Amino acid sequence: MSLKEDLIYMFDIKCKNGEEFHLTSSSVSYKIDSIDYIPNSGLNFISGEFDESARNNVCIKGVFEQDGIQKKDNLAGALVKISHLNSGKLVHFISYFCTQYLSKDLEFEMRCESEVIKYNQSLLQMFSKTCRANFGDSRCKVSIEEYAVRTEVTDFVGNLLRCAFEGFDNGYFKNGRLLAVGEENNKYEFKILSHLGNNIDIDLDTEFDFTKHKLVTLIPGCDKNYRTCCYSFNNAVNFRGEPVIPESNIIEN
Repeated sequence: MSLKEDLIYMFDIKCKNGEEFHLTSSSVSYKIDSIDYIPNSGLNFISGEFDESARNNVCIKGVFEQDGIQKKDNLAGALVKISHLNSGKLVHFISYFCTQYLSKDLEFEMRCESEVIKYNQSLLQMFSKTCRANFGDSRCKVSIEEYAVRTEVTDFVGNLLRCAFEGFDNGYFKNGRLLAVGEENNKYEFKILSHLGNNIDIDLDTEFDFTKHKLVTLIPGCDKNYRTCCYSFNNAVNFRGEPVIPESNIIEN
């Protein structure tokens, strides 16, 4: 859609920090309803799209100018109310949010979109790029026993254990669990803090003698990312997230 160049537009811009600008596309000032609209920054429409295919935006261009919009001002996220002048009266046109703000050396450009975008953002918060299931639960459906590794502790210093296993990438067991059985078949569980080579660093919050009880079970952790679900556990079909949704904050500066 092309915008009529002979119309005089009035711009009421309210930034996120509360600063306000009242500007006009005219070359002269106007005082309307006790508000002075000044011609500084030379705001002009570059393009606009309004159709049934969800395109609903305008592009506005201007220059940095004293008493208008200056280089220090950030218009990203600003509310932009646009009206046009008809027989000396303001006629409301649109109220949009600035979702993209491009600042150049002497000029700037704003892409403004409908207020409906706020509701889209609320909807996005209902979804997640990461999985909402817990590793091994009824929704995840991964068999923990299938991925558990029975191994032997060959050496240890403090909470750093060296284990006899091979064929696992660094970090595979990170955030997982180490299970051990002590005296009188008492069961112990430790969180795995890191995994590098054959070294397992655990959260040793209780005393345990790995000299006498060397056999342990390592259970890998899941960071809930789609790539991990797919390549580490071949479980993409049960991924409980939306990895391809856009970022929740689409306002760009």
